[in-house]
Amino acid sequence: MRRLGIGALLGLAPDWRAEALALAAHAGALFRWFWRCDVAVSLPRLRPAAGGFEPADPVGDGELVQLLCALRLVLPDVGISLSTREPAALRDGLVRLGVTSMSAGSHTEPGGYAAPSDAEPQFAIGDERSPATVVAALRAAGYDPVWKDWQRTL
Repeated sequence: MRRLGIGALLGLAPDWRAEALALAAHAGALFRWFWRCDVAVSLPRLRPAAGGFEPADPVGDGELVQLLCALRLVLPDVGISLSTREPAALRDGLVRLGVTSMSAGSHTEPGGYAAPSDAEPQFAIGDERSPATVVAALRAAGYDPVWKDWQRTL
C-alpha cells in the first residue's frame, strides 16, 4: 500500500479528546508498523444531519485548531486531510497550519456525483466552493495545488 488514511468522526463519543488521543496513537503505530507507507489522518466533525442527532461533545473551531496543531507537533510527518464539512474561511486558515490535502466540490447525497439528485444529504457541507475556486484560494495563499501525486512516472 502506498497510503494509509484513518480518521475519527469527532463528536460521536462522550469525549472527543479521547477519540483524538486514540487517533494519534493509532497513526503513530501505523508509522512504526508500515514505515514504507504515507500515513494520513482526517479530523471530520459531526455536522447537522437528518434525524436531528446532536453531538455528545461538540468540537469548537478553537478546539479543532488545537487538535490540528497538536497532531502536527506529535506526528510531524503525518498527512492531514480537511473535508468540506468545515466552512470555507476556516479551511483557508487551517491550510496554513499544516493541512496536506483538502476535498472540494463534495456531494453527500446518495448518487450526487452521478447526476443531480433530490435525495436528502447525509450531512451539511460547510464549504460549497467549486474545486476551481478552492484552487484559486490556495494559489492566492502561495500554495501549488496538486491533484494527483500517487502514480509513478517512467
